[in-house]
Amino acid sequence: MENKDLHDFKQELIENEAFIRWVKSDFVYDNEHWSQFVDDNMDQMDDINAAIGFVRNLSFVEIDEIDKDKLWQRIDASTEFGRSIVLKPKERSIMKYIIGIAAAACLIFMFVYRLGFSGITDVQTGIAQYMTEKLPDGSSVRMNANTQIKYNLRKWDTNREISLSGLAFFEVSKGSKFTVITDKGVVTVLGTSFSVDTRNDNFEVVCKTGKVSVKSSESTEVVLNPGDMARLNSGKLQLESNDGGNGHQIHWLEGMYTFENKTISEVIVELESQYDIHVKLEKEMDKLQYTGFFKKGNLEEALKSIFWPLQLQYRIEGKNVYITK
Repeated sequence: MENKDLHDFKQELIENEAFIRWVKSDFVYDNEHWSQFVDDNMDQMDDINAAIGFVRNLSFVEIDEIDKDKLWQRIDASTEFGRSIVLKPKERSIMKYIIGIAAAACLIFMFVYRLGFSGITDVQTGIAQYMTEKLPDGSSVRMNANTQIKYNLRKWDTNREISLSGLAFFEVSKGSKFTVITDKGVVTVLGTSFSVDTRNDNFEVVCKTGKVSVKSSESTEVVLNPGDMARLNSGKLQLESNDGGNGHQIHWLEGMYTFENKTISEVIVELESQYDIHVKLEKEMDKLQYTGFFKKGNLEEALKSIFWPLQLQYRIEGKNVYITK
């Protein structure tokens, strides 16, 4: 599978014994390898998810002429760690035949894998992972690292409602009311684009296009125009208007993370989330204040942007970064 652009990328995954073991072991067997594989193939997530769904839900395929019990025995046997199993030509033919059926019924397998029987789609990103979730009406959600969304696909036509934990940018197709629910407040639109941040006990909404209604859990409500921002401050929802056309920007969409009078500990939380590292400070450093920014993409440059103005030094050892005076 060296060339991930091949047409049979998903088929090769389904026929890969190590991949089957990984899925069947609830993602425990050789997880370091397969986690890295997923990170390296984020542009193929649809195929990877479909392959996972196929392996996990193979028993849903109704093909009378295939001995499913024997096929399951072969896949179950592949989860015995340390064994090397090679599919026989006849078995590979059976597997390819089932894969052909799966390709035609891909939506069914994805439905079972992603929704289960409740109809709820639960999508999550990990540390340093990004993805865009396409919604049934053509809307999209661009998810930052450590973000989770949930929505009901079965009821989407009549209830465009989605729950969010983390940081995401929404581009909403025009239609009925579209609602984003968080534990700090609710955002309601008809068709627009906006960013919602609920991380680190925050609640911040920036409107990029259209109009956005923001209502806090304390029932305070404000309406945002392009460039406006609503922010929860000491439990009160505050509107920061687009003054003189110099509106608030959604910098993280361009890979930039900005801070104004934030403690270095808050900055480090963001840095660790974006680069999958662990930053270790000397005592008393966590109270330092920082105003500035860092960019996603180059760890060395990000570290210099943060710690050089504070006259601090850094040392990288694997995934650990040590900060000293």
